[in-house]
Amino acid sequence: MSRILVTIATYDNTFEADLARGLLLDNGIEATLKNELMFSLLPVQVSDKYNIELQVEQSLEEAAREILQKLVQPSGVYDLLVESGAILEGHFLLTSGLHSGTYVEKIKLLQDPQTTARICALLAERLAGYEFDTVVGPAYGGIVLAYEVAKLTGRKFVFAQRQNNLMTIRSGFDLSQVSKVAIVEDIVTTGGSVVEVINCLQGMGIRISVIAAIVDRTSSKRDLGYSFLPLLELDIPAWPADECSLCASGIPLVKPGGSDKTQTSI
Repeated sequence: MSRILVTIATYDNTFEADLARGLLLDNGIEATLKNELMFSLLPVQVSDKYNIELQVEQSLEEAAREILQKLVQPSGVYDLLVESGAILEGHFLLTSGLHSGTYVEKIKLLQDPQTTARICALLAERLAGYEFDTVVGPAYGGIVLAYEVAKLTGRKFVFAQRQNNLMTIRSGFDLSQVSKVAIVEDIVTTGGSVVEVINCLQGMGIRISVIAAIVDRTSSKRDLGYSFLPLLELDIPAWPADECSLCASGIPLVKPGGSDKTQTSI
């Protein structure tokens, strides 16, 4: 008995089509791309006449549509964080020096390659349409994300790390062909680390095109000076130690993670 395929989405470029198909495959749903070969061989000639069609078996149509819709919505990203155990509740000392009752532990997310791949596919999709030749990831959480996004988008990859309290591009990278970059970060709380990377790149004459992140904890209160594309915005309160109600309540303070970031009050 032959399969009955239905089209659940159309795309005008192979990049976004491949990302969507990959998301379905990661969730156990077989999918095919109709007209993909024509677009690969003759993109200019066929783009005005055809679209790439994402197709699944008719019996899987509803489930496939739900997956695509869920994963592109902020609630879908939040669900992935919850499922991976990345949303922690307690009394935490952030790398900014502020205190908070909620912490996003990206390591819980990154230790699951399948979930990380989904997140990176969404990040890569957000960057579609922006011009950049290289993806930069701040150490340590941004390294895995930036590498995978670079792979998905067909760009080069470098990472920045802190040396002598200054963010710098890791030695050994060939920067001769790097002119315009996208910065990919994990969690932006104050924006301090991203600003350090921006200053580092600008000092080297490298232009910044766009910044992407999994979570923006600043609720867009920090102007980073460039287009900022978080997958999820979380309005999580944070306070200086002398204004922390959790301290006043005697709840033990925990410093999560093992970052080498210095504490600042940016």
